[in-house]
Amino acid sequence: MNMKLLKQKKNDVTREPTARSEDGLLFIDCRSCPSPSSFGDRECVRCVSGMMERNGTPARLIMRRESDVEYPESVITVISEISKIGSLTKATSSEKVPGRCKDCGSSIPKNAKDIWDSFPEPRFDIIRLEAERSNPNKDGCEECLWKTMGFIDRLDTMFSDLRKKAAKKAFRLTEV
Repeated sequence: MNMKLLKQKKNDVTREPTARSEDGLLFIDCRSCPSPSSFGDRECVRCVSGMMERNGTPARLIMRRESDVEYPESVITVISEISKIGSLTKATSSEKVPGRCKDCGSSIPKNAKDIWDSFPEPRFDIIRLEAERSNPNKDGCEECLWKTMGFIDRLDTMFSDLRKKAAKKAFRLTEV
């Protein structure tokens, strides 16, 4: 194999941004990230919310790219809410379920994963419909489906509240 190609592939490895937290400041070094801009896509928002999940909600957030950018409290508040939703969906999607339920479209873990995977715009109507259609109608399935629908409704409300909060913060509104 071509040594030049091997060396190029080795150098193309992208590294995740790093974060350090101290005295209420979360400093994220994004210079190694291939994303084109800060908060420019869903992966960036998911990455930053994950870092807040691991490091706590800061009083100040600074992201380094070509230059340092400090984000206001309004952005931190919204990202913190996203972090809470991400934490809940990731924890729920990794829950262990009994044998036949592992592959069931009505299971809460499967739906939690679908919701987080479709962030920032989960189509709750489609997720609900798919969960209803996949119900195999075996013992216990109806109760499981009701629990799943309750979970989907809860996350739908959380996303709706987040959108309202983001709109208020972005446009300095008092009501939405």
